Amino acid sequence: MTTGPTPGLGTCLAARVMRAGFAFVASPPKSLRFATGAVADPETVTVPTRHGPVRCLLFRPTGTGAIPPVHVQLHGGSFIVRRPTQDDHVCRYLASDVGAVVLVPDYDTAPEVAYPVAEHQAYDVAAWAHAHAAERGWDGGRLSVGGYSAGAKLAINVVQQARDAGEFLPVALAVGYGVTDISLDPHARTSPKKHPTIGPRLLRLVQNAYFPDPATRTEPLASPALAPDLTGFPPTLVTTGGLDSLETDGRIFAEKLRATGADVTYHCFPDADHSYTHKPPVETAREAITGLGDHLARAYAAASPQRPT
Repeated sequence: MTTGPTPGLGTCLAARVMRAGFAFVASPPKSLRFATGAVADPETVTVPTRHGPVRCLLFRPTGTGAIPPVHVQLHGGSFIVRRPTQDDHVCRYLASDVGAVVLVPDYDTAPEVAYPVAEHQAYDVAAWAHAHAAERGWDGGRLSVGGYSAGAKLAINVVQQARDAGEFLPVALAVGYGVTDISLDPHARTSPKKHPTIGPRLLRLVQNAYFPDPATRTEPLASPALAPDLTGFPPTLVTTGGLDSLETDGRIFAEKLRATGADVTYHCFPDADHSYTHKPPVETAREAITGLGDHLARAYAAASPQRPT
């Protein structure tokens, strides 16, 4: 249970209106379905967390004899929208072409909960995936984590908590167009576009709805770019869009992570705004999603047990 300041009535109403409106947002077009093989519709599993059970979608690869790796994918939605199916095309690609089991948590969001509920749930789901790997049929030693937008921050938070807990560490982190400093004044963010996808009004709503206590916004889990310790991260892929108002968040986080000696790959798509993995142009989405797959495949291969020659 969270304590401290709570969102006001107007903020709660605005968050619920945003969530309801998202139901009318179209799914990514078929042109962005890059999976080269068939993948069954996801199973639903329920994972216990310290904040209650979390429903998760589970995609499994087909036709693989070896025990597959597992990837925890955190969806976006400004910490307000609950739509784990939005990453369906990405999950199917990872299952089909990378051969990974993909677990997508339907974590709790504002205004019903506030920071750090989703951060805790994201970690608890990943810890469950690691602890229950043998019985579930995947390789817990080859567990990765990633996400887009709000989910990118939550994926970073999983690594932070896993590193500090010492029970396991993901073999790879892959994040795109995420927020890494929630404490910034929304008007301090800039974009070459006059009206970028993520504008000051939405950023203020995120702050007020999910991070209602300003005193917590500089905490390491709230704003990982401000964390005093970013050591111990696995190989990390960070992508951003050059027109996105959150481009600086990703770039600065990558720079700070690289300064610790971490293996960091950073790529900016200069002509892209937010959500470039979920909308045309097709080639930008393809490069971003296949790049994600390549990053994870390399990490899984490096973590595979050595086979005798």
